[in-house]
Amino acid sequence: MESINALFDQFTEALDENDKSKAISVFQKALSSSDLSIPMLYEHLLAPSLNHIASNSKDQEIPIWKEHLASSTVRTALELSYPRVLTDQQPKTGQRALVFCLEEEYHELGARMTADYLTLLGFETYFIGANTPRKDILEAIKFFNPNVVCISVTNYFHLSRLHDLIVKLPENRPFKLIVGGYAVHHSSNVEELVKADFYANSFDDLKIIKEAIL
Repeated sequence: MESINALFDQFTEALDENDKSKAISVFQKALSSSDLSIPMLYEHLLAPSLNHIASNSKDQEIPIWKEHLASSTVRTALELSYPRVLTDQQPKTGQRALVFCLEEEYHELGARMTADYLTLLGFETYFIGANTPRKDILEAIKFFNPNVVCISVTNYFHLSRLHDLIVKLPENRPFKLIVGGYAVHHSSNVEELVKADFYANSFDDLKIIKEAIL
């Protein structure tokens, strides 16, 4: 099996060429390898490929349509991964996890990867996606009664929105709150702005959190 680096080069080359079918063919080859885990595929192939498109020095200004096409391709890869996620799932914990993005936060792929990680770790996971209004977040929390709530924030401007949501949550909330995303992990004072139980940026972070809460 080719190395993850070689597969990344092939995948991003296909994205540069706007060739979705070629990119998915490369990903399916990677997905079929028992040597490459889902976290490896997500963290060393899919997530970096999105960063590659955004920072491609050949195009100083990346057209929105190109970013959307790349995102669509990565979303298809994630959907194709789900049967493997279920196959590789660890014993179920009996715990529920709710994963979402805030209102006006449209970058949901990182949150979707987080949902798959939690499923791998044995949580019953509910991913309700991007752009979720506050009232619907609160209703979903009441409906699912989760043990873990995960919120992904990509846009720095939404950190204040995250703070506003957290102060609306029950003071003695019956769940652990995990936050992550680009804005969270590239803000030096995020722990002052956002009072969460845990901060996660990877599958390994979530593994450690699982051990801490079970």
